[in-house]
Amino acid sequence: MRRHNVGQTGIVASHLGFGCVKLTTHRQRREAIRILDHAFALGITHFDVARAYGFGRAEGILGQFLRGKKGRVTVATKFGIQPPAGLTGNRRVIDLAKKILRPFPSLVRMAQKRVSQRGQSGIFTAQDAVQSLETSLRELGTDCIDMLLLHEATLLDAANNGLIETLQQQVSLGKIRCFGMASDFKKLSKEARHLSPGYKILQFDDNASSRNLQTLVRPEYRALITHSIFKPYESLRAAAVAQPALTRQYSLRADLPLDDAQVIGSLLLEFALRSNCDGVVLFSSANPARITANATDAESTQYSEQQLAVFLEFVDTIIPPATRLAS
Repeated sequence: MRRHNVGQTGIVASHLGFGCVKLTTHRQRREAIRILDHAFALGITHFDVARAYGFGRAEGILGQFLRGKKGRVTVATKFGIQPPAGLTGNRRVIDLAKKILRPFPSLVRMAQKRVSQRGQSGIFTAQDAVQSLETSLRELGTDCIDMLLLHEATLLDAANNGLIETLQQQVSLGKIRCFGMASDFKKLSKEARHLSPGYKILQFDDNASSRNLQTLVRPEYRALITHSIFKPYESLRAAAVAQPALTRQYSLRADLPLDDAQVIGSLLLEFALRSNCDGVVLFSSANPARITANATDAESTQYSEQQLAVFLEFVDTIIPPATRLAS
């Protein structure tokens, strides 16, 4: 797996990173750790987590995996969204609820939505940042986090001078290596160029359907981490089935079967890696076979520039603009 300097942060990470948002979907903690071990064995060395993931449990799972790997992996975590009070770290209660609700997916989704609504977001005071950082350090079992990111912050949230000074102090103390923002691109837009130079990293959604990275105006020193790269996958598959003639037309031009699920997935990944060539591209999966496929695709250049260009034209043509905006 290719590893490189992420922007000008001085941090060396794998080009393909693993998102830990699904760690607590596994039935047992050991299953989640096996998934992390599997990704690491394939050369993926960057792991992205947050205080809010898994009702506050994901960092602890990742921390168990990190033991003995200091210097061989990089970790980004986030603050600003707190898990609901009373659930953080309460493995027995959460595991029991998941076991009872597992046969009823719709009830699981409803419960997750209600619980998430009970959590607190937009918590970006200097004091909250330090408290969250100390919790993350403890959960992750480390004395330094590579990247600390503001979770779904606005540019106004990030402009807090007291917060910036506190985060810079944590860098000086050696508790974090750098800090930045991890927000929906709509909260960043083109105005990210006005962000304080203290923020070395921007993390946001970008994919072949919503090409946000191309519209971003940023200083060259600011590193980029992109995610949601497979978000157009289901829409593309459905559209290809619904419009076979158009799909055949573009398949002939690209010399690729654009109705093939595996080809669609690998094209989405290759677009993401080429677009963010000096940053980190995140994906998340609980499926070892999918992780293997993504890592394998990331190590090879399967498609020509012409094929990728035709694929992007196909995406723009076959996915209705309204659907694209909704995604």
